[in-house]
Amino acid sequence: MARAKGRAGAHTTLIEAAIPVAKLLEKHGRVSRGMIEAGIRARSQAIKVMPLPGGLRITVVSKGSRQELHVYGITLEKARTLLSGSEFVGYNLNLPAA
Repeated sequence: MARAKGRAGAHTTLIEAAIPVAKLLEKHGRVSRGMIEAGIRARSQAIKVMPLPGGLRITVVSKGSRQELHVYGITLEKARTLLSGSEFVGYNLNLPAA
């Protein structure tokens, strides 16, 4: 199976709230799409960024589901800059203290 630039693995499904996040991050690094967890009772959409050895774990939560993305080739500061853009105004952004 051919892989798109910036996409790791064969997973192609994204929750609706994670689509703009993944598309933006794929332009700057590799994104591995994780499992989707349904039945989440969240009040709003949120993005949580956690540093991992060699990459970042980005969890996107919507009102009914949650999905983890593993991102490689992007620093925490770069992710902070990208995810603070105007297209993510409706998301609560949770980043570790710098």
